[in-house]
Amino acid sequence: MANATRTFAALPPAIMELGTIFHEAGEELALVGGPVRDAFLGVTPHDFDMTTSARPERTEELLAQWGNATWDIGKEFGTIGGRRGDLIVEVTTYRTDEYEIGSRKPEVTFGDTLEGDLTRRDFTVNAMAMRLPQMALVDPCGG
Repeated sequence: MANATRTFAALPPAIMELGTIFHEAGEELALVGGPVRDAFLGVTPHDFDMTTSARPERTEELLAQWGNATWDIGKEFGTIGGRRGDLIVEVTTYRTDEYEIGSRKPEVTFGDTLEGDLTRRDFTVNAMAMRLPQMALVDPCGG
């Protein structure tokens, strides 16, 4: 955990600023996936995957306030990309899985909570997140 604490403390100020923009807009934003894994390994993250309560259109608006460019190539899946200088982020709306009776293939829809989004992931570091700008670790599966 000491590695993670140091690594998260050294996040680029622009990442924290993005967290503040979402927070002040009444939306949640959290780092997930690679950046969380890297922090626990003591490695400085270079890709920034995030998840949010904001729907894609709102995410795009908030990223436009923060960065030089946005793109919506993954919008149908809830993913909006943004760039500020050399810093690139991908922000995906919370998702949830819904199953039809007798089906093993879920229908993925937008979700409403970080915990719900995380519990649909595999039960490793991918099911952990770091809330921004609060810097609060969320680990609903005890990973």
